Order: sequence, then structure tokens, then C-alpha cells
Amino acid sequence: KRAVEDLKARDKKLVFLTNNSSRTREEYVQKLSSFGLNVDKSEIMSSSYGTALYLSEKAEGANVYVVGEEGLKVELEDAGLEVLPKEEAEGADYVVAGMDRNLTYDKIWGGLSAILSGAEFIATNPDPTYPTKGGLAPGAGASIGALSYSAEREPSKIIGKPSSYMIEASLDIIDVPSERTAIVGDRIDMDVKAGKRAGLTTILVLTGVNSKEDVRAVDGAAEAPDYVLSSLMELLEG
Repeated sequence: KRAVEDLKARDKKLVFLTNNSSRTREEYVQKLSSFGLNVDKSEIMSSSYGTALYLSEKAEGANVYVVGEEGLKVELEDAGLEVLPKEEAEGADYVVAGMDRNLTYDKIWGGLSAILSGAEFIATNPDPTYPTKGGLAPGAGASIGALSYSAEREPSKIIGKPSSYMIEASLDIIDVPSERTAIVGDRIDMDVKAGKRAGLTTILVLTGVNSKEDVRAVDGAAEAPDYVLSSLMELLEG
């Protein structure tokens, strides 16, 4: 909280990026508010909203079949896209797969029917797992993998990190060039990789997934972060 407030006090423009497609931007505003952070919806970029942006720019008003949760569906509908039920899946222009903690055989069947009928396959993000209090849980990769394997087809577009799409869309929104922007994250394979693809300065914090050992393993390699911090608070010391 202190780090974010200090950066804002210095007139730094902030965007909060998440690969999690299960919530709307409004829900993320509420979540950050519960941490004491005053964040506007325009400062949130999730893979659900990123997918909605991508599809609304590519095919305004298109029909979409979703293998994912309510937050993803709401963002797509808010962008003017029509979300179809399983009974109408064969009429979909796109199949969008994201994290779905209520994944069923029926949902996969609907997605398969749509893809085999000509729908383009889009993935919100490729995360195989995500951390919970009970340990690692299946991520969006479970939905995407089920559809890819059954349809024998890979997604034509991945919106979330390590794709640079969400970063590039965020830069357009805040109107800041990539060379004056840094990405801060805790994963080399997602955050750092996405940042480098978008031409950003990359900052790895050691308060999440990756450790000092992971950093040493990529030392000198293209995927090595530009800076490594023990915590976000070290940003304030620079």
C-alpha cells in the first residue's frame, strides 16, 4: 500500500495487470480497495478485459462461446459481444477459454462444437496453475488444454502474459511510451518475458514465485530481468 501510494504521489501512472480472467475490473477495484488501495477501474488490465478489447476491435458485435467464469462473460458482454449458450455454440464466431473452476464435460463439448463449426479459438492466458491457500490449483491451462486436445487445435491468439498484448493495450490507454515504462512482477516466465517482448524495463520482485536461485539460473540470458528487488518497497529507495 505504501509503495503504491508513494508512486502515485510522484505522479507515476500505474496499471495493475492480472492474467486471472475470473473477475471483472469492478471486482478487482473492490479487491484492491479491501487492501486499502484507491484504484480506478481504468487502472486495471485483466485478461478478461484484454480479451474483450481484442475481440471488440477485431469483430464488434461478434458471437462468442465461453469456457470460463462469470467475470469473463460480463467483460465480453460489456464490450458489445454476444455470449452464446451451449445450445447455440455452433453459431459462435469465437470460442474464448479462460480459467473455469466449474469446468464440465458439457462446457468442453460446447467449445468443441463451436471450433469444429469454424469458430476461432482464443485463450485468455496460458497459466497451467495458480496459487491458493491449499496449494497450486489448475489454471486457465486446464480449460485451454481440454479444448486444444479434443479439437486438435491450438489457440490462434493468447491475450495474457507472456503475450505482450495486455501491456501494449495498457500503454495505449495511459498514453506512455514503452521506453518510459517498467513492469514489476514476480515471475520470470510471465511478467519479465511479457515486459521484454513489449520493450519495457523489467523488475522482478522476490516476494512471490521466483527466487534468487531462479534469477541465477537465467543470469546473462535474454530472459534475465533488468533489476531484481527483495520487495516493492525498494522502488521507493531509488
